[in-house]
Amino acid sequence: MVCSDAAYLGPVGLDPKICRILELVGSYEGGISRLKDPNEEKRRNDKNQATLKRIIKCYKPNACLIGNLDLLGLELLDVVLSHNIPTIQHVGFMGAPMPLGSSQLNHPAYRMAFASAEVKIFLRKQGYNVNKYPVAYPPLTSDKPPHASNCNSKQLKVCYSGLLMQSKGVHILLEAVARLKQTGLNVKLSIAGKAFSPIYEDELKNYATKVEISNQISWCGFMAGDQLQKFYQEQEVLIFPSLHPESFGMVVAEAMATGVVPISSGVGGAIEVITHGRNGLLVPPGNSEALANQLAWCISNKTTLKSMAKKAIKDSIKLYAPTRSAIELHKCFKQISREVYA
Repeated sequence: MVCSDAAYLGPVGLDPKICRILELVGSYEGGISRLKDPNEEKRRNDKNQATLKRIIKCYKPNACLIGNLDLLGLELLDVVLSHNIPTIQHVGFMGAPMPLGSSQLNHPAYRMAFASAEVKIFLRKQGYNVNKYPVAYPPLTSDKPPHASNCNSKQLKVCYSGLLMQSKGVHILLEAVARLKQTGLNVKLSIAGKAFSPIYEDELKNYATKVEISNQISWCGFMAGDQLQKFYQEQEVLIFPSLHPESFGMVVAEAMATGVVPISSGVGGAIEVITHGRNGLLVPPGNSEALANQLAWCISNKTTLKSMAKKAIKDSIKLYAPTRSAIELHKCFKQISREVYA
């Protein structure tokens, strides 16, 4: 794998198969921003292209899976396609990877794949010809479920995992917890994630203090890998309260695989992960009252909640196992190869 290094996103592993050598022409820290120096941007672009050409010459890949190129440039895609390498660009966000009319869209070796059907529908509405492109859900780390949650706490244990930013709706979750407190019901809330905006994080903590729920909240910070899996094993319910459509909702699938029941606003691809009343619960986006009501239901229906947790494990492994996504991509690569090398 060839990628960039964004140290501000947290520590990275030392897998020798991952080469963090490409240079971004901007930053995602605190929001996406490009370099203001055109000469420096050109230097980085030229260096990235030269690097990729050397890698292709050395390893002679027979397929290429590409992700987001926003701060790397479509020129890298041109380098790959100039060698007629069968290429799939996995679109993992609610947006187009390139403008309509881009020459790459018509290259015989190029295809897209989507993180959810919602992403595919979104691009189709924008005028992109995507009917023949597959949906390949972001996979879990294994075809087998991890150790399931074994939480038996009398107090409902609720969690949030993800970036702390307004569009994720974390403030709606805190409002719901405050509403529960007013009715005499308390939950234990654990929040795992890095603050996208320190100002927003401060506002969340100030609100929690104001409505007197700070003692119910643990701010756990950034977690990844095994640490995050252990975090889920100590929870019963995951809240995914996004206000704006997201491509998928990987944290929902990961939590479900551990036996944590999700409650989600269901915007974007998250609607494809949850079947309301079977493996999770859905609420209208931005509605803290509805979210509080569903949390109250969980408190009063622990036996049913445990049954839903078992179905969540079964459904997530069935739909989001790595093998399933790999099969979809493999089928697409074979089709490209037949057309390019026919």
